[in-house]
Parts: sequence; structure tokens; C-alpha cells
Amino acid sequence: MDKRPFLIDCDTGTDDAIAIMAALYSPQVDVKAVTSVNGNVLEIYTSQNNLDLMEYLDRDIPVAHGATRPLLCGDPVSKTASGTHGKKGLGSIELPAAQKSHFDLRVASELIYDTAVACKGELELLVIGPMTNIAIALCNHRDLPGLIKHIWFMGGAVRGGNVLPTAEFNIWVDPEAAHIVTQSGIPMTMVGLDVTLKAVMVESDAAALRKADTKAANLTADLLEFMFLRRDQGGEDAVMHDALALAAALCPQCLTCKDCFVDVEHTGTYTSGHTFVDLRGKTGKAPNVSVALDIDVPMFRNWLVETISRSALEK
Repeated sequence: MDKRPFLIDCDTGTDDAIAIMAALYSPQVDVKAVTSVNGNVLEIYTSQNNLDLMEYLDRDIPVAHGATRPLLCGDPVSKTASGTHGKKGLGSIELPAAQKSHFDLRVASELIYDTAVACKGELELLVIGPMTNIAIALCNHRDLPGLIKHIWFMGGAVRGGNVLPTAEFNIWVDPEAAHIVTQSGIPMTMVGLDVTLKAVMVESDAAALRKADTKAANLTADLLEFMFLRRDQGGEDAVMHDALALAAALCPQCLTCKDCFVDVEHTGTYTSGHTFVDLRGKTGKAPNVSVALDIDVPMFRNWLVETISRSALEK
């Protein structure tokens, strides 16, 4: 089976790292590059997390620095979620600092474009952070939409939000970028907050991963245990926001989706970052996004544990 080329653009916090590991050990995916963006924590940490993770798992995959702030500037520190992910993004876990690996000399937007060109229209993007890097690449390269096969993104919500009443974090951080990306004409799937909040892992999942006894499986279990502690202290549960976006691509049967017209509000005083989803076709505009509406949670959990446990095949 030919593997599907993916580039992962991310603001690596806890669940981003788990999504990356699921992609690395999926038999369907060939991860071509990882690009970093400011989001869950500052870009200096998200990029280092990505580089350290690749070396820790013995993967020779290009890692690039990306946007350190939203398109229209603003204070990057004010738009992070370090309270959820810890100051450096991986909770209480500290990976060994990369010694042999080095950052790609290209910035994220250029690595995205070069990888898309090299993949000749077959590249898929897993976008699990703010969309700044993708928007910059689109602005710099007019031919990029024709070179991307599909974008799978975690962001937005059909209803509600977690930063504002109507805005989810990834989109709220850079709504202008999200507007550019969603209106680019690239086929894409949105896996939003109202669905990802159902993708909760439990203690038995961590125990199952421990049985695989690999670096990836044990690291995933460690991250889950950090999340369980966070939950017990009144914080967010062990929610797999980002891995669910990957599941949309690789285990589509665990999600129910509907094609809708989607745009992003980026000027409203109270609604900036709101993902407008035309569920009932009231605008008359053609659907441009496949929108996740529901999830089969047991199927998703089994898929995620089994996929990362495949790392045992590389022992």
C-alpha cells in the first residue's frame, strides 16, 4: 500500500504530541515534515518540542520554525494555553534535548510550499494549531491551493467555543489566517471543539499503551497521566482534540461529517474567531468544508491506542 504524504503543522502541546506519534506509526502515512507555530505555548517551545520528539523517536524528518505571532501581530504571550499544556507544552514531561538534529533552514511557509511541490499535488496537511503558517504560504504562493490534496484541521466549532462564547482557541488565535485558509478552495475537513470534547481517553487506554512498552507508547501514556492529574485538579480532561483530526483522515468511520459552507469571522467585537457553519444551506453558498458533527468514541479510542502501539513493530 502506498503511504499518503502528510505535513503536520502544529503548536505542540500535549495532545499535539500524541497526534504526531499516531501519524508517525500509522501504516497509511508518510510524514514528510513538521512545521511549528505559536499557539498552545510560544513558538520557541513548540518548535523545540517537535525537534526533540523527532530525535527521541529516531525519525529523520524536517522540522521548521514557523510564525511566532498571528498575521496581524498582537502579543503572542496573550494567546497561549500554557495553563492547559504547561509552560513548555508537554505538561510535566521533558524530552531529552535534541543533540544530532537541527532545524530546517527554511521557515515553515517555505517548507510547506516546497514539500507540496515535491509531492506533486498529493500532499495532505494535518493542521492542529493556529493557521498562520498555512495562510502565509498561501499568500506567498498563488499556485499552492492546486498543490494540496486535502487539509484536515482541528479548530472552530459548529456551536460554542472555549475562549469566547463563540470562538475556539486555534481559530481565535489567528482568525484572519483561518479566514484565508478556509476560503482558499483547498478541499478540507473541520474537526471542531464540539466534537473533539467527546474524544476523551481513560486510564485503561494508558494501561494498554504501557503493554506495548515502546518510547512512543510510554510517552503517550505519560502524557495521558499528566492529563488525568490535570482533570482531577479541575482542569481539562484527557481530550484528544488533535488526534481526532488525524482520525478524520485515517479512520473516517469514527466520525459523522456533513459538507457545509464555512467561513471565519475576523472583525466582530464579540465574535472574532467564530467559525460560521451553514448547516442548513441558508446562504446559498457552495459547501467548502466537510464538517465533523459526531464521533464514535470507543472506535476512536481503540484506533488511537492500536496505532501508537504499532510502534512495537519497530523494536
